[in-house]
Amino acid sequence: MRSVLARGSVLAVVLGILLGWTAGPASAHVLLERAVPLGDGSVELAITFDHSCDASPTVELAVEVPDGSELVSGTGPAGWSATAEGSRIVFTGPGIGNGENPRFSVVARLTGSVGETLLFPTRQTCADGGGYDWADATESEERPAPRLIATEAVLAEVTQTAPAAAPASDLPDEGASLTQVAVGIAAAALIAFAASHLALRRSAPGPGARSGRGR
Repeated sequence: MRSVLARGSVLAVVLGILLGWTAGPASAHVLLERAVPLGDGSVELAITFDHSCDASPTVELAVEVPDGSELVSGTGPAGWSATAEGSRIVFTGPGIGNGENPRFSVVARLTGSVGETLLFPTRQTCADGGGYDWADATESEERPAPRLIATEAVLAEVTQTAPAAAPASDLPDEGASLTQVAVGIAAAALIAFAASHLALRRSAPGPGARSGRGR
C-alpha cells in the first residue's frame, strides 16, 4: 500500500513539473511596466519580460505603437540596438534567457481617449527561430498584448467625441435668404387680409335685409 502511495506522489510531482514548464511562457507575459510623461507631449514606456523560449534565449523584441500614435525613439538593454520602422520599433541583441528581467524603453506620442485601453502588440523572437506573438486584445486570452489605460497625462492628443447634432426643429434657420423672408412676410399678409375680408362680409347686412326706417 505504501509503495502505491509513494508511486502516486512521485507521479503527481512529475505531472506538476511538466505542467509548470508547459504553462510558463503563457503565464509570464511581456509587460508594459510603467509610463512616464516626459513633459513635451511624449511618454516613456518601460517594457519587460522574464522568460524566453525554453532553452533558447530571446534575441529580438519588436514593439508596435497604437494607430494614430507617433514613435519617437527606443533604447534596449546593454549591447542591444533599436531600429524604428514606421510605427514599429525592433530591438536586437545578445540572447536573454529565462529568469532575466531586461528593460526596453519606448518613447512615443500617444493619441487616444481618456480611459481607453491602448495596445502595444509585441513579437518576441528567440535564437532558434521560435517565439511568441503577444497581440491578443484581452488579458484573459493566451498571449495578451502589453497595454496601457490612457490618461490625460500620457496622451499627446486627446480625441474628443463629436456632440450629437440637435434636431432640425430646434435649430435656428440662420441660412434663410432674403427671398425666403419676403415670401414669408407676403404669405402672412395675405392670410391676414383674407381673414379681415371674411370678417367684414359676415358683419355686412344681407341683400334681403330691410332698413329700420318706416315707409
